[in-house]
Amino acid sequence: MSDDATGQIVPPDIPGMPDGRLVPVGGNHNVQTMFAADGTGADPAAVAVFLANHAARGGWCAERGIGYGQWVFPDPIVFAEGFPPGSVASVLKRALPEAVRPAGIHYPLPLIAGHPDRQCMTDTHYSPIGGMHVAADVARILLGVDPTPTVDRLTAELSEPASHVGDLGVQCTPPIAEMRARQPHLPGIRSATNGVQAGNMGIIQLVDSQNALTERTLLIFGDSFFRSLLPELARYWRSIVFCRTPFFHEEMVAAIAPHDIVTGLAERYFATTRPDAERPHFLAYPLMLGRATNPDAAFPALWTQLVDAARLARP
Repeated sequence: MSDDATGQIVPPDIPGMPDGRLVPVGGNHNVQTMFAADGTGADPAAVAVFLANHAARGGWCAERGIGYGQWVFPDPIVFAEGFPPGSVASVLKRALPEAVRPAGIHYPLPLIAGHPDRQCMTDTHYSPIGGMHVAADVARILLGVDPTPTVDRLTAELSEPASHVGDLGVQCTPPIAEMRARQPHLPGIRSATNGVQAGNMGIIQLVDSQNALTERTLLIFGDSFFRSLLPELARYWRSIVFCRTPFFHEEMVAAIAPHDIVTGLAERYFATTRPDAERPHFLAYPLMLGRATNPDAAFPALWTQLVDAARLARP
């Protein structure tokens, strides 16, 4: 832990930048080393697994008439101020330059970099405004809609900035807050989770959005970046089932009958992609990890509404 001149205690793996931004640089993935411009970048073997997964997922969905896309979410370190110019580089862009990147892999760096209002100073994830833009782009790509009128209207209705303590700021003593504006919430959203305790793999979040733009169902296999976008994605999809996992789980698709499937991961996870063949049954996660669940009160009703449980029992 480091103690600055104000007495603020900041963990050493999220050092503050000169502009006040907290950036994760350590952790299990040793982020700063991974993103160093003069580093080795992603292991080619891991990149090959990532590409094989993507090709198989896209082909599987195409055969069934399901829309599909994969998102890699830029880590804060790639647009953080304070690192010497040229010292940090995108892991994805080095491994898969845009000119050779397969179709269906999306990296929304231009939507976030260069837009301070779309970034956070104390959070790994993007600001509410950033999430609005990323979710709108997901809808544009998968649904073929023009989200510009929606984004313009929401931008005109932004709230006054209010205090926000992100997932990095809360690790400091005392917690570090920032001021963030946010767009109005969409009314008519019902949401509930299965309440996985002491972990994240196996989290299910169900969303029913009665005022969505379409009547389509979206299935998400991803991490906290996609989960943070759920209120914004609910502007475009009537039903959403989010599954916290790094894999594509074919066994869940028939029970949910999605029109569209997206997979997503933080860029720092890109270099450790594992083959989809190694996945467990998605519903086994809490059991195999020894974690209890405590579903929200609304979860059983939403589960019955959005998931055909009998289809889970069929091969």
